[in-house]
Amino acid sequence: MDLEHLLNDTLEEFFLQYVGDKIEEVSELPEMLKDIHYLMDKQELIAKTTRCEILGIDNSFVDNYSVSGNEIHIEYEIEFILQTFIDSEFIWRVQGCAQAKFAISGPDLADWLVFDELDNDFFDYYEKYKEYAHFEKITYTDIECDTISV
Repeated sequence: MDLEHLLNDTLEEFFLQYVGDKIEEVSELPEMLKDIHYLMDKQELIAKTTRCEILGIDNSFVDNYSVSGNEIHIEYEIEFILQTFIDSEFIWRVQGCAQAKFAISGPDLADWLVFDELDNDFFDYYEKYKEYAHFEKITYTDIECDTISV
């Protein structure tokens, strides 16, 4: 199996969804916003935040990878714009970059080629195959945040 093709083409949408889901977790906000000191009531608003949603992706790519046993370790970078909410009220627009390190099971343990088949429902397979991936670390850089409403 051609790993370059697997990681950069076949699994492109899977990685985007997998890392995007992590960025959208409300529990990521404290780490994401830790170096932003100009927000009023930051801790209180983080505690009240009910959901986050990615509004846009400027760029995303596999930066590096290595194989160790039956796992493929991946370094992935994504530039994003995130919207935060308290119930239905917009709170912040967060823009920045995430460097994610995660691993997926190798092709001997998971048939990743199902993501190459055009007639397959991506989300059905995503839900099944995300159990074959696990995060090692995610780091946020170049974060900027604008208050939308309070």
